[in-house]
Amino acid sequence: MPEYLFPGVYVEEIDAGIEEIPGVATSTSGPASESLAADLRRAIQAHAPGWTGGNESDPGVTLVNVFAFLAESLLSRAAQIPERGRAAILQAAASLAALGRAGEAGRETLKRPHFFSGRLLDAATLTAEQDYHREKLRRHNRALLGCGVVSGLAVRIAGTTDPGGWHIVIEPGYAIDRNGEEISVPFPAMLAPPPQGDRAFVTLRYWENPCPPAPAPEDTTSDTPCVEEACVIGIKPDAVAPAIALARLIRSEGRWHVDLTFVPPRVPRGAS
Repeated sequence: MPEYLFPGVYVEEIDAGIEEIPGVATSTSGPASESLAADLRRAIQAHAPGWTGGNESDPGVTLVNVFAFLAESLLSRAAQIPERGRAAILQAAASLAALGRAGEAGRETLKRPHFFSGRLLDAATLTAEQDYHREKLRRHNRALLGCGVVSGLAVRIAGTTDPGGWHIVIEPGYAIDRNGEEISVPFPAMLAPPPQGDRAFVTLRYWENPCPPAPAPEDTTSDTPCVEEACVIGIKPDAVAPAIALARLIRSEGRWHVDLTFVPPRVPRGAS
């Protein structure tokens, strides 16, 4: 759960340390392979009862064992990938998924509720009305403005000569993520530098925070009275979309610095 900083802005941090991942045995006769093969057999019997595989000499059983061995090998290799490589793979997968969702949403036809005398205005209808206007704004932002920093949101390191006195400052500003969500940081935000690692990103992402349920009488059901359209500022090993990378931090001579060669994505001046 992100930590509250001030209205509309929350912070979160992720440990940049690298933890060892235990290896997985690759023997074809190991318990992991046998367990995978048993699971495959049960799945096949449930979906295709007539499929070959009644005894150990059937070709189908051989295929199941081969698939189980390959799956176990993939798990073993995945455990040997360095943490930085795993983070890069996850970032690429998240970026592709975000682009896919944005593309699918953009191809759908917008539909808004039709109101007429006598229509029941229930929660679903009112929510559909909100969703229509919100999605139309997202499409407007993506098509005409793009994504990135609109204004402000500069990142700097400030503090005293004491290493424990340094902190990261994010200036107020405005941004649009690749989904078309508008993100506002109304006041300067300060974060503690990462306790370890030599490289990190200051990221900004849109976040909808359900407000706590209001007290309700015993005979009614309490529900979330509102949704706060907030943002989360974080320090992460990598910037995973739809989060926006505001700056890249590098550690040098025992302290953190803002990498001046890194240029965050920005909305073109003519668009804003």
